Amino acid sequence: MYTGKSMINFNKFHTLFFIGSMLIVLLSGCSQNTINKVELSEKLKKTAFSINDDFSLIRKEVGRLARYTENLYEKNSQDKVLSGVDRAKYKISVNGVFYKPLDDGNSAVFVSGYIPVDNTIKEIVFFTEPLDSELQEIVNSYPEVVQAYYNDRFSYNRIFPYFDVLAQYEPKMNIPEFNFYYLADQKHNPDKKAVWVKEPYVDPAGRGWMVSAIAPVYVDDKLEGVSGLDVTISTITERYIKTLNNQFVILDRNGVIVSINESLTGLLSLPRLEDHAYLETIKQDTYRTDNFNLLKSKSRSVREAVSEIYHEGKNEVVFIKNKNKEQVTILSEQIPELDWYILLLFKS
Repeated sequence: MYTGKSMINFNKFHTLFFIGSMLIVLLSGCSQNTINKVELSEKLKKTAFSINDDFSLIRKEVGRLARYTENLYEKNSQDKVLSGVDRAKYKISVNGVFYKPLDDGNSAVFVSGYIPVDNTIKEIVFFTEPLDSELQEIVNSYPEVVQAYYNDRFSYNRIFPYFDVLAQYEPKMNIPEFNFYYLADQKHNPDKKAVWVKEPYVDPAGRGWMVSAIAPVYVDDKLEGVSGLDVTISTITERYIKTLNNQFVILDRNGVIVSINESLTGLLSLPRLEDHAYLETIKQDTYRTDNFNLLKSKSRSVREAVSEIYHEGKNEVVFIKNKNKEQVTILSEQIPELDWYILLLFKS
């Protein structure tokens, strides 16, 4: 039989036991959340490192391709190649385009006719034929690279894999006016090194939104052309981002969205992400609009959170979703090779 004092002690014991149990549950929950955040952060770092490392190799590869191309302009190399070229496989179209109409398993060729095609231009096309094997090897060796090419100052384009250039390209296209050419010139690239076209643009060859590694080809200190390797945004998303459970955003150096999971557009107060439809050939550089710039977001909380990442160097920020007062955590990592940021979002 319990005395009053025993009953009080019994109740104290159960109260303390209950409080202790609750603390264990709470601490376990905090520990689990902490572990999850640490795991997410580590996964984000690995993803950013993987992209940066692979893209660094691609930039170096396009530099090697440019040096190889420069060697083709040497007189001995020209003479050797020209002696074995089958000139009959190239044709002039009715609108003045010089091209290769049949797919022989090698590159497609397109000379737009912006500068009328003469024998000098044809000779350049002929003696740069050895690029075919180089372009093919690069595309086959780098799963990120969807196409490899050489563009020159006469608006000549040699590109692998092959496609129907007359159906895709605009006749009289002035290739040196495009970003994947002029960003490698003396004005934009005085160091004459391999560089990235870091802001995604719509590919004139029909591959969609992409970025390009480009390198100038100089012969006797004159810019003859630009080598290029393309990586599509969809390839980046498919190859690297799926491990992040789709709660990701990639931003370029200006804060503009490169890639995002559709489910996050509402959380970040964004319109539907634009997909380019190829209803006509592309005649100029095409970029995403400021509607997709998180540093200029219509949502003050989103704008301020992203600004802390860009301008204060924070790797973790929190903002409140105004509509329903949800607390959202953003983890971030930089991709120095492209001056990009990769963000991971989750409700906290």
